[in-house]
Amino acid sequence: MDTIDRIRGIDPKAKAELQDVCDRVSQGIRDPEAARKAIARMNTMREELRQRIGVQNIAVDLVRQTRDSR
Repeated sequence: MDTIDRIRGIDPKAKAELQDVCDRVSQGIRDPEAARKAIARMNTMREELRQRIGVQNIAVDLVRQTRDSR
């Protein structure tokens, strides 16, 4: 069983796309056009999320909490 098959809660179309990308990467095949499209999609999703919930600056607080707990 592939790791992708064990992932639950992902749209079957997205799961198939992820499996395809993993297969290509494991074979050393690079697809610059697919990478460009993926980057554009991620940027769009990031902007939509920022507009919906705003900027979340939690990383700095988490680092400080970790550092201060030592």
